[in-house]
Amino acid sequence: MNRKSRKNVIDIGWREWIELVDFDNFYLKAKIDTGASISALHATHIKEFNRNKNKYVEFRLHQSESYKKIKKPIVGYKIIKNSFGKLQSRPLIDISIKLGDNIIKTIITLAKRSSMTYPVLIGRSTLAKNYRINPKKSFLTGKLN
Repeated sequence: MNRKSRKNVIDIGWREWIELVDFDNFYLKAKIDTGASISALHATHIKEFNRNKNKYVEFRLHQSESYKKIKKPIVGYKIIKNSFGKLQSRPLIDISIKLGDNIIKTIITLAKRSSMTYPVLIGRSTLAKNYRINPKKSFLTGKLN
């Protein structure tokens, strides 16, 4: 790595706070997982529907005691082997997340992650090449109160 690119490296921990930019300051804890190719977002009440010949998905995002009802166009589907080894077809949506001071536009799957500790899993396709993950640290981009 040359000196110029080293300056642009952003250190993040194995878990970080992220903001879902599209959803009015909706903050969630995310696990950074380079073993996952694509990111996943915990959603409930997932329902697909057609509108003007386009496929959409409606779902709920939960944050503490509250939730937001969201509608987004489906950009495709991804066959995923979940953490229990079972294959699932999941809808993909475009989303913008804020990690530290950076906004990342990415594609994310919707999944029921209620049995998981973290509602968001950030996979390697979401992270740009200038992120360096410290597996011994957490919340290097800042903690929320």
